[in-house]
Amino acid sequence: MLITILSSALQLYVEYQDEVAQIEQQIEQIQNSHLDGIAHYVEEKNPLQLQLLIDGLVKLPDIERISIIARDRVLQRAGEVMSDRVIDTKLLLFPLEPVDVKEPLGTLHLVAGLDPLYERLKQKIWFILVATAVKTFLIAAFILLLFQYLVTRHLNKISQYAHNLTLNGHAPALTLDRLSAHHDEVDELDTVVTALNEMQSRLAEELRLREEAEFDSRSSREQLAHMDRVTSMEEIASSIAHEINQPLTAISTYAQAALRAHKGDEQVPPALNTALEKITEQALRAGEVIRTIRQFISKQATSRGVIGVKALLTDTSHLLETLVSQYKVSLVQGIADERLTVIGDQVQLQQVLFNLLRNAMEASPPESIIEIWVEESGDRVSIRIRDHGSGISAEAAKEIFTPFFTTKQEGMGMGLAICKTIIDAHNGELNFSVNEFGGCDFTLILPQGDKLANEVGPVS
Repeated sequence: MLITILSSALQLYVEYQDEVAQIEQQIEQIQNSHLDGIAHYVEEKNPLQLQLLIDGLVKLPDIERISIIARDRVLQRAGEVMSDRVIDTKLLLFPLEPVDVKEPLGTLHLVAGLDPLYERLKQKIWFILVATAVKTFLIAAFILLLFQYLVTRHLNKISQYAHNLTLNGHAPALTLDRLSAHHDEVDELDTVVTALNEMQSRLAEELRLREEAEFDSRSSREQLAHMDRVTSMEEIASSIAHEINQPLTAISTYAQAALRAHKGDEQVPPALNTALEKITEQALRAGEVIRTIRQFISKQATSRGVIGVKALLTDTSHLLETLVSQYKVSLVQGIADERLTVIGDQVQLQQVLFNLLRNAMEASPPESIIEIWVEESGDRVSIRIRDHGSGISAEAAKEIFTPFFTTKQEGMGMGLAICKTIIDAHNGELNFSVNEFGGCDFTLILPQGDKLANEVGPVS
């Protein structure tokens, strides 16, 4: 607006100079064209023609009065001065005939008024001011609408988004309804939107980390409580196993004594001898199971040695007989060579097999088969446990050996982690895959005993 006013003022000044120049040109034209005629009529003393001439000249634009003055007396006059601001011009009248000494006949007095010029300029000023005001209003309204479309509505959306910002991390990212720009054209609104979205992400991440920390803390407390219960149960189980082992030993001893006492006696029915033999056999088997359980739950120093794979699977199967009946599944073993042996601690390897087979039973439907395949691969022995359950998701498979990760509602998440730790300590591998039936395959790869027997020694 200031520029418009300044430019308009400059334009008015130029127009003022132009119009003043036009008035001066009219005066100059009168001087050049009519001054001699006026001097002729004055010299001939012809007032009628002189009056007609000046009456015509006074009608020219902006000429308000013309006077002819001779010897300080007004001979003729036409028009009246109406303006306060005028251009006053006096021109001398000389005789037309050449003489040696020319004396002026009189003076032509011209008065041009400037008030009409100022009035016209004033009207132009008002017109310019009104036009400038209207133009400024229209431009301001356009800028306001443009600012509303380009900035204000986006600021309102950003404000509303910031007002509704929460810590749940589920709010969608803030986007503005703007024309697509080039990837390198980033303005202040883009910077604010990016900052808000990053803040929302950081808040959600902080909340997630805090919830995970709280969950880990709660899990650790539950873990400690569970381990305390497990420790108590180990002591109780060890005591129970010791107490049961005594009557089982007595049963086996009495059965063997009765068998020896009646050996060769023809009066004793053969069925009784068979029954006594079975009682002895089952008592010894029960004692072996209890011995295995005591080794399984005891905290004794480990020792590695050559272990027969078939015997290892058989002892573990005895521990799982109750679970086999409970889950109504069948264990099927396939051993490429029953002479295969591995290097390791029997109790720890039994613990690994026990956990893997128990997990397979829990994942398998009733009346299904759990397969155990043993193969030789160079200086390694591969033991694969396959179930026909529903398997696990790809996301869970990535965390399956992570401590405290579990897919069970009441699981602790330490079983598979402990199994992998034990197998790694045996210089072996524990791998997982999903089989073609949709179930899970767990494969133990252990050093073969036949080739590594000379390196075996007790460890703790």
